[in-house]
Amino acid sequence: MVRIGVVGAGGVMQRIHLPSLRKLGGVEIAGMAELNMELGNRVAAAFGIPKVYGSSEELVSQCKLDGVVVVAGKQWHASACLPALERGLPVLTEKPLAGSLKDARAMVEAAERTGARLMVGYMKRFDPAYRHIVDLLSSESLGPIRYARIHDFGGDFVAGSQGVGTLAVVPPAPRTPEQRPAGTPPPPPTLDDLRNRAFDQWIEVWIHDVNVLRGLFGEVRAIDWSREGSPKLALVQCERGATVLLEMGGPQIGGIPWDESVEAFGPQGRFTLRFKPPFLTHAPSELVVESNRSVDHPRVGFAEAFTEEMRAFCRMIEEGTQPETSARMGLEDMELCARLADAAHPHAQAPVA
Repeated sequence: MVRIGVVGAGGVMQRIHLPSLRKLGGVEIAGMAELNMELGNRVAAAFGIPKVYGSSEELVSQCKLDGVVVVAGKQWHASACLPALERGLPVLTEKPLAGSLKDARAMVEAAERTGARLMVGYMKRFDPAYRHIVDLLSSESLGPIRYARIHDFGGDFVAGSQGVGTLAVVPPAPRTPEQRPAGTPPPPPTLDDLRNRAFDQWIEVWIHDVNVLRGLFGEVRAIDWSREGSPKLALVQCERGATVLLEMGGPQIGGIPWDESVEAFGPQGRFTLRFKPPFLTHAPSELVVESNRSVDHPRVGFAEAFTEEMRAFCRMIEEGTQPETSARMGLEDMELCARLADAAHPHAQAPVA
């Protein structure tokens, strides 16, 4: 029996990760850490979790665990993960790895120093359609991919999934307001403010697409250009020879059907992969592979990506293997997001730190 502790009781934990853990055999959810004890107790009662602790430190020090799953705001990832990492416990943390490059590097350092295995929640890597595309590209049946387009305008990612009671979380402590005379508007954002805001958006929303980019087409050798706006656009050159256009967060009203896809072109054909809404279960991603002789809808089977991600984490614990989506990968994704933000704001005073 694998004993898992969970950190966080918010919407993603309620709707996705706790149900995924309950689907797996041989797994016990042994305890939960949550700053909002009222919410934590309510969620724990709904999922049969025996005890709620007030912090990650209390959870890992007082509860016998084989691994920890962290689903909290990115600004708390380091403080939530480090107590487990310092004890050598395997950890799965939701994307992004952290809320800042400084925190991300501290987490990688702790994991590598203690030998703890730190896995980042990139569930798309466990999507059967994505895995089929990885195999397709390895076979070179389409020829070398020369151009690709990764498109993510988002939409209704919840798609009707249900949580447990309130989804409220404890907000960060408010900053001390800047003292200004009454009626004085705040100063306009600096170039550094705009660049930092862009970086925060990349790691919060579109780092999944950055990870897919690297997984399918290799490392980014050069950024031809990157711009802010609606949509964000970037054109990059990848090590396997593809020029890739990123289209992120386009102009649209909220609540429209989910709109995220990868389209790639080679001399012998092309593929289109349309991802399903992230929280929509029992629905596969759509895959079409086209050549001059056929239009194929490969039967890749159905497996829920989030559940397969959790299965891989528990298998990693039992078998002592390394994570497929490692902390080092998560840090490199964040560093690429920083490069994209820097390229879109060339006149900022200093790069993202």
